[in-house]
Amino acid sequence: DFQMASFSDKEFVEQVLVEGLGVRHLAAGFDISFGKGRTGSPEGMKAYGAEHGFGVSIAEPVAGKAGDKFSSTSVRDALRDGHPEEASRILGRPFAIEGVVRRGQQLGRQLGFPTANVEIIDYVVPKLGVYATRTRLPDGREVPGVANLGNNPTTGTVETRLETWLFDFDEDLYGQVIETQLIAFLRPELKFGSVELMVEQIRRDETAARAIVAPGF
Repeated sequence: DFQMASFSDKEFVEQVLVEGLGVRHLAAGFDISFGKGRTGSPEGMKAYGAEHGFGVSIAEPVAGKAGDKFSSTSVRDALRDGHPEEASRILGRPFAIEGVVRRGQQLGRQLGFPTANVEIIDYVVPKLGVYATRTRLPDGREVPGVANLGNNPTTGTVETRLETWLFDFDEDLYGQVIETQLIAFLRPELKFGSVELMVEQIRRDETAARAIVAPGF
């Protein structure tokens, strides 16, 4: 929150980590920064740990084949640039958005492609647009699909959310928690002149997404 954002590195350690959380051991990345103005460093955290009696482990940087160092910043940049494959390479797994399925306008269902709508809360927001996806259901099944991450400008702007059409699937998911992996970025979000034009594009998106996440089906 705003108050925490104003803490110096010393105040953050003492008021949040020590007094608030009672930290006994802290594991952090090699590029950690904390406190107002990002004045805190890995070396500084180790010093605070020694002063306040908690252990500190700093992860060593991991580099790719090209020698580039992997970091949380690298993941955020890859997602914001529309490269979920790169984010997946760094993370060692696909980047996924988890949330409770909420009831939407039901327009997708009326048009023949019902969507599972999930609000984007406490997530780095990837580049807005359409993605080929795989969604893990509460029972562990994974279903391929295509999703729009954005504000839905054609049918009425809404808060940023993920609307996923699960291929060949028509079960009720309202109120359930699902996890949708962003596999590949297909195109930016667009505003269409008519619902008919939007439907035509969605069918093209379906073809492109199936070729990636459900080849042969």
